Amino acid sequence: MDEARLIKRYANRKLYDTARSRYVTLDEIAEMIKGGDDIQIIDNQTKADLTAVTMAQILVEEEKNGRRARPLPALRELIQRRIAEPVSHIRTSVEESVIRLIRSGEERAEETHRQVKQWIEQNTRSLEDMQRRLDERVKGGARVEALAALEAQLTSLGVRLARIEAHLGLAPEGAAGDGSEVQADVEVGGEAP
Repeated sequence: MDEARLIKRYANRKLYDTARSRYVTLDEIAEMIKGGDDIQIIDNQTKADLTAVTMAQILVEEEKNGRRARPLPALRELIQRRIAEPVSHIRTSVEESVIRLIRSGEERAEETHRQVKQWIEQNTRSLEDMQRRLDERVKGGARVEALAALEAQLTSLGVRLARIEAHLGLAPEGAAGDGSEVQADVEVGGEAP
């Protein structure tokens, strides 16, 4: 059969065969299964699959009625397998989840590492640029300070020169001459008169 025969279970626990449009019993469902029909039993309200539960009920009813559905070792194996399958499934599911989590964590760690490295490179370049600009300002400030010091020295020398000229009785610049005769005397004679 291509499609499973749909049986709906209602709140009053009645089972309704949608293919034959009639209510059926557990015994009739057991006969359908024995006849090779593929069935699916769902809760009419919640649409939850109740096939396994209903089949277990069929086994219980057959045991109660003295019709041993399966030999005891087969039932034991069925129960063991039903317990082992979910445990195996859970183990596999947990292992797969852990592997996905590890991979995801590794990917996130690599991405974080890449972002931190990029951030450090960007900030290193910014710091180097700020350092260069600061160095230029300091050098520029040193030039201004050096010029200010030279100006102060020139002013001091100008004051000293004016005192010397006054002491020597020479006329200040622009009054009698340009002061070149004092310079010439100093160069020739070694001392000013």
